[in-house]
Amino acid sequence: MKSPEMIQFIVAMVIMMNPLGSLSIFLDLTHKTTLTEQRKTAMEATMAMLVIMLLTLWSGREVLTLFGITLPAFRVAGGIILLLMGFSMLQSKESPVSHTSADDVAARKRQSPGIVPIALPIIVGPGTMSTLIITASDFPQLLNKLWMSITCVCLTIVMGLMLYFADTIAKTVGDSVIKVVTRLMGMIIMAIAVGMLADGLLGLFPILH
Repeated sequence: MKSPEMIQFIVAMVIMMNPLGSLSIFLDLTHKTTLTEQRKTAMEATMAMLVIMLLTLWSGREVLTLFGITLPAFRVAGGIILLLMGFSMLQSKESPVSHTSADDVAARKRQSPGIVPIALPIIVGPGTMSTLIITASDFPQLLNKLWMSITCVCLTIVMGLMLYFADTIAKTVGDSVIKVVTRLMGMIIMAIAVGMLADGLLGLFPILH
């Protein structure tokens, strides 16, 4: 994996995790808790998202093989999911693919929503998992996976700090900035989705080459 591919992977992961959008949902789910409880939830979510990402990175391809799912088919499915996510983000809405109102209701009934739905599927959702599996399949060498693992650890730390200081960040950034950034990320996600769909279709139908 060369520098351009690594940068593309990092950018794609940041966009899929949607830090500001995820921060907004986190605040909505924890606004009735104390600051101590909110930060405890942030720490739980941080640990959970790291475990989920590393498991997906190192064993995601094997799971696909177990179920007889080919990589081109997974690319097409992932591309469709990302298109839906990007379209929702362009409208400054949270995609129902990764988050629904039913998730909020269920989360509020739990003592802590840190693992579900904050870590999974809000932050580490279908888009993030698809990116991890496909990139790991394209660059299966051990060194590449180690670099991707380090990237996941770094992104988790940054995301965890954002959740830990969520209240302060939200007051500083403001709702309007969050919406603008979310729309920009939506456009980038849709562009990535088109590329993923094209690669998947070429893999499924070689005659298109």
